[in-house]
Amino acid sequence: MPDSFPTDAQVRALALAILAAAALFTAFPAIDLVVSSWFYRPGAGFWRDGLALPTAIRLTAWRLTEAMILAGVAGLLWAAAGRRIAGIAPRVWGFVLALYALGPGLLVNLVLKNNWGRARPADITDFGGAHDFTPPLVLADACARNCSFVSGEVSANAAFAISLAVLVRAVRPRLAPATAATVTWAGVVVALVGSAQRITTGRHFLSDAVFAVLFVLAIAVLLAPLARGAGAGDMPADPPC
Repeated sequence: MPDSFPTDAQVRALALAILAAAALFTAFPAIDLVVSSWFYRPGAGFWRDGLALPTAIRLTAWRLTEAMILAGVAGLLWAAAGRRIAGIAPRVWGFVLALYALGPGLLVNLVLKNNWGRARPADITDFGGAHDFTPPLVLADACARNCSFVSGEVSANAAFAISLAVLVRAVRPRLAPATAATVTWAGVVVALVGSAQRITTGRHFLSDAVFAVLFVLAIAVLLAPLARGAGAGDMPADPPC
């Protein structure tokens, strides 16, 4: 993530992506049904739900998120003692914690999932459930809390990928370019595989995952000044641990 992040071009691209997704799923809401149907079998339901591999993927993604949050807390506590973990500035750890708190925490889980009312794929009549399907941007009353729009776990996976990219930039002068690229892309893979796990097991629609990622990216753009300019050149007087 360069010091100039977000550039005007990146902000415009993100805004365009959000508008395009809104237009696409509003005009063609059946996309969600088509994609979910690929992983549904009459009589068996969403047969991948409960299998060992998808369960392991979900658990691994959760553990990575927990590790990132704990690292953020440790980074700030260590900074309060006058030291830095790997030379990473405390404002970078502040960015990580703020991203999780405002994205997956506040916007996704407290505001959207508890108020949007959209039923999950496995709970709609098209896939053996009792509730009607509703497009992603339409308020519904199919459930009272922890509903389908948007995916909390996908938003957490997106926050992990973004946080990892920010941390890599903060220590990039110490890393070989190939190593920095590999670690950054590993975070992207976590986000993609985690999204696929939620969709293929009938826990979320495609649009739930798409908007979860876009909303977290938007939060990251708003928080970018916290991490800007906090690279390895911004080093403390004492050596890092």
